[in-house]
Amino acid sequence: MSWSTRLLFLVLGAPPLVGSVLALAPAFSQYNLSDGSLNDSLNYFAGQIPPAFIALVSTPGIATSAMTSLLAGLLTPALSLVSVFLFLAASQEGRTGKMIAQLAAPVLAIPHAAAAFALALLLAPTGIASRIIASVAGWELPPDFLFINHPNSVALILGLALKEAPFVLLVALAALPSTDAPRRVALARTLGYRPTTAWLLTVAPALYPLIRLPLFAVIVFASSTVDVALILGPSLPPTLSVRLVEWFVAPEIEQRQLASAAALLQLFISLFALSIWLIFERLTARAYASIAARGAPRAASTDLRFEAVLTAIGNTLIPTSLVLVLMGIMALFLASVGAQWRYPAILPTAWSLQHWSTALSTWQTPLFNAIAIALLSVTAAIVLSLITLEAQTRSRANTTRLSTFLYLPLLIPQVVFVSGIAVFAERTRLSPSLLLVAGGHFFFVMPYVYLTLQSGYARLDSRWLLLAKTLGASSAVCFLRVRIPLISTQLITAAMLGLTISLSLYLPTQILGAGRVPTITTEAIALVSSGSRGTIGTWALLQSALPTLCFMLALLAPRLIWSNRKGML
Repeated sequence: MSWSTRLLFLVLGAPPLVGSVLALAPAFSQYNLSDGSLNDSLNYFAGQIPPAFIALVSTPGIATSAMTSLLAGLLTPALSLVSVFLFLAASQEGRTGKMIAQLAAPVLAIPHAAAAFALALLLAPTGIASRIIASVAGWELPPDFLFINHPNSVALILGLALKEAPFVLLVALAALPSTDAPRRVALARTLGYRPTTAWLLTVAPALYPLIRLPLFAVIVFASSTVDVALILGPSLPPTLSVRLVEWFVAPEIEQRQLASAAALLQLFISLFALSIWLIFERLTARAYASIAARGAPRAASTDLRFEAVLTAIGNTLIPTSLVLVLMGIMALFLASVGAQWRYPAILPTAWSLQHWSTALSTWQTPLFNAIAIALLSVTAAIVLSLITLEAQTRSRANTTRLSTFLYLPLLIPQVVFVSGIAVFAERTRLSPSLLLVAGGHFFFVMPYVYLTLQSGYARLDSRWLLLAKTLGASSAVCFLRVRIPLISTQLITAAMLGLTISLSLYLPTQILGAGRVPTITTEAIALVSSGSRGTIGTWALLQSALPTLCFMLALLAPRLIWSNRKGML
């Protein structure tokens, strides 16, 4: 293992592992651990069950909370994967498919919380969807059904799937060229398969292993999300992660120990979801092998109908999800400028900028904190990524182990290891600050920044560096004058992507900042209980503005910088 790989392990691997241990340790103690005392922490070895676990098991609704988190962790990636694979199979090399895929990228820049707010205002009993139906059906009163925050968690799973599907789609599109999809489909067509079926039987099995780790990250995130669960999830009882955060921030030490026991349960739920997914992989692989062994159907009419159904579903799911998100953003805008908006009117009958003026009078501090935290975390991630990649390039070290280290912060539930880092900060007397919160953001920004820059290093033709060295340039000059300009597009993309991720993070900001470091995201989610549709819409749009701006800069900046050198794009 090279020194650069060891460095990445120490920076990205060790803190989540240590943080998880620190988060779980109070569950095994009968004492206040805030003073650093660990006496009698391991009393369970003597045959005594720690009180925190007894309290957790006896907590009303804890089984329902755990089951809700488990279902969200399983159904979210399943729905996203199925919709993406059907879309790719139905829109092979088509112009419409490319246009929809390009539209998915801006949706990816919308923070999870903002997308959840958008879906809430769209599908609420008095939301835009209900108003449109009312104008057709003649309703005068909204339906007596609470879709948002319903105990069945359909809104939570739908919101997560709508937001994660564009992420899975872009990851799949990035990996698709390495599968040689056209040749595979052409070969299957010669055996009598229809285009969509041919793609699903030949390309999907080759593509899935390439997006496996990102899907694992989706499973862990969906099973432990806090911000989306606060907005769309059930409230009686809430999801396990929401209850964990409530117990962690409570002042009583018994609640902190209860939160530690819940963190262990949350870790088990996420690992259990991963285990079920792995079993599902095996069963699906066997089913694929059995279907492929049968060969193409002999009945042309049956085959044609089956192909038509698959194609229709594939061409519907992803576009519908994008339309729902965009309609939700429009609902946020209408709510933010509507002074009077009675049901069932589709548009407000009176307009006002009162919500915007109120928000803009108090947004300076949250905006400054959000930008400062994002810049600190992204700068650290870019510097460390460049140092590591440059060292690996010069030493030609094997980087096969790096993927595990890179994804480790994403494969451990946020709420578990971030709360452990908060415990470490308390033990070491580190007060909540911008720097501490930026350190928490770094763990989630670094994997994406590194992978983006790694693609730039992989695509760079090494002959440019050799040419510079033959002209007498030193290694430092080659790096600054040759490599950095040649990977500038990836560098800008990595910076903008990192800023987008940091600006949308809620949990690290809330826990590590202890509520004393407000950002646009924390302020927006704090308004969930306000019930003011206009205020929520205004802050959700403010939350989406900065990530969207970063996304636009990532697209436009390289074109402006290299407008006279098209080859640099």
